[in-house]
Amino acid sequence: MTGGTVAPVAAAAGPVKRVTLWVRDAEASLRVYRDALGLEVLEDKRLAGAAIARMVGLEQASLRIVHLGAAGTDHGWVGLYAIGDTAPAPMRALPRPDGFPRHGQATVVLDVHDMPVLVARLRATPGVTFVTEPTEYRKAAPGDATPPGLYREVIFFDPDGIPVSLIEFVPA
Repeated sequence: MTGGTVAPVAAAAGPVKRVTLWVRDAEASLRVYRDALGLEVLEDKRLAGAAIARMVGLEQASLRIVHLGAAGTDHGWVGLYAIGDTAPAPMRALPRPDGFPRHGQATVVLDVHDMPVLVARLRATPGVTFVTEPTEYRKAAPGDATPPGLYREVIFFDPDGIPVSLIEFVPA
């Protein structure tokens, strides 16, 4: 540190590999992320045994893992993780959120194209609850990381109450 400034440090992490969503029902979540939003299933597997159970603090458990994203990518995935066959007790669920936003709450944010089509698909998907209607806003000046243009955004809860934000950008 010299003169009150901090020297930049080379990144030791990144880009984001995946966001893991702990879901109650993988099929219900697939109807949102695969069927409505169009993410591709990159991997769908089931694991069971003591090692898997220990990773989630249980004696016995199975785990269905579904990784979704764009074909050919090795980062930026959405992982749907569904725990089943638990012992000694069933998996506990967090209460559904009663509002948005909340401190400590994360949101999955996805860049999209053709917002009206995606919103129509989501409206027809059981378990999806909209937090906001599609909203447009214009950004006139460039930011450090975002260009000027028209932005369209909508926020919804997926079947597990996870907030998801879809953003569509139209250049100025």
